[in-house]
Amino acid sequence: MKYFAIRSVLTLMAAAAFALGAHADDISLTLIPSNGAVGAVPGQVVGWGFTLTDNSATEWVVLADSNFAGSPLYGSYSDYIGSQFYVAGPSPESASIVSPWNKSAMTGTGEFDLFATDPPGISFSGTINVDYDLFSVDPNNPNFDPDTDFIGSGTFSDPVEVYVSPEPASRTLLSLPLALLMLLAWRRQAAAPCL
Repeated sequence: MKYFAIRSVLTLMAAAAFALGAHADDISLTLIPSNGAVGAVPGQVVGWGFTLTDNSATEWVVLADSNFAGSPLYGSYSDYIGSQFYVAGPSPESASIVSPWNKSAMTGTGEFDLFATDPPGISFSGTINVDYDLFSVDPNNPNFDPDTDFIGSGTFSDPVEVYVSPEPASRTLLSLPLALLMLLAWRRQAAAPCL
């Protein structure tokens, strides 16, 4: 009897995992910008938006939260998704949500605050992970029960790159020696006797 109970539980778990995997292919999240590359000067903030698409026939996806997996050496990440309520349902009802990054409205995936001491000209990479839950009933429905309507959960992961740009004043200071060299070369050429 004990063997039968364990086998039944394992079979149910495998079926649930297979079902979730099959449904997860119908749901996607793409970062904005799509290549994940953002940049700013030291001490400023960068961020990512997203497009959530649900092409499933019967599942609703609810975004739970986001995090940055990478080196915290150059700044800190703040999640925006956890403070919003993003729900996408079966198409065509609410198949797609586009949420550009907006710092003041706190929309999009989240923000990365660059430290003021970051050296300009560097770049570093990481991964944005967005956790989600799947339900068989619209969470906005009055009959929604998170316990009985829960199908499963998962994580979207996209690689990102953050560039730390030189400040505009630094660019001017860096270009000044080049401008002086060009001026000297021009003056030498202009002063050279014609043969």
